[in-house]
Amino acid sequence: MKITVLIENTKKEDKFIEEFGLSFYIEAGDKKILMDTGSSDNFLKNAEIMGINPEYIDYAIISHGHYDHGGGISDVMNINNKARLYIHKKAFGDYYGNIGAKLPFIVNSFTFPFINKSKKFSKYIGLDKKILKKYGRRIEFIEKFTQIDDNIFILTDICKKYPLAAGNKFLLVKKDNELEQDDFIHEIMLVIKEKDRLVLFSGCCHNGILNMIETVKKFKNESIKAVIGGFHLKINPYKNDIAGDVKDIEFIGEGLLKENISEIYTGHCTGDKAYEILSQILKGRIKKLYTGRVIEL
Repeated sequence: MKITVLIENTKKEDKFIEEFGLSFYIEAGDKKILMDTGSSDNFLKNAEIMGINPEYIDYAIISHGHYDHGGGISDVMNINNKARLYIHKKAFGDYYGNIGAKLPFIVNSFTFPFINKSKKFSKYIGLDKKILKKYGRRIEFIEKFTQIDDNIFILTDICKKYPLAAGNKFLLVKKDNELEQDDFIHEIMLVIKEKDRLVLFSGCCHNGILNMIETVKKFKNESIKAVIGGFHLKINPYKNDIAGDVKDIEFIGEGLLKENISEIYTGHCTGDKAYEILSQILKGRIKKLYTGRVIEL
């Protein structure tokens, strides 16, 4: 299996475009899968640099209903006229981010109770609903376990054994014209079986990476070879902070260590501070994602 990071917040080579978002191009057997599209069409520009032709993509999967994972849907669908788009039925809901995520911690601790769930202090961060009208016939809306090909699976109904991401408190959904806490039922994960081991792909792990792993274990009693994706362990997308406290991150690191997963690649919404804490526990098992990185499993 070969995974190419088409877009991520960071890069190591000037020839690539970096962007707040995430997109993977996955080659599994004879199938070519696009998971997430970043915030814009920049993932396609990077794909061209790396000699990847989006016309040959067999399946497109969007992990959840936020713009930084589905901002480039129209761009790839315009180029590729055969791929089916797999997305949760509720991913086109009205999703918002509260401005409290961008405020300093001390300020936020006083103001959050007053501005939380306020439309005035929240910004739409969902998907472009024009996609529904333009590409509706090519969209597979899912809300339960779906096998899309041999050894390629989409899992929903993520268990809640462990706490969800602490940063979720700033993420909202509009229902009946009121904003409330997003329950992230619209988040899905991709699992690919390679030989007798599984590879788990996540977008942001709003439901918690340990919960996702637990869900995979219930799905198939087989070892997980690798976990790849963002873990949503920061609050402000543009600052180096952490959601929760150090002990929360350490708990996740210890949980990952117990699972004996040989390779973990993370970035985007994980954050550098959380990554450093995790790396102290997981040592060489954890590596950073960056735009242009190629992973071979």
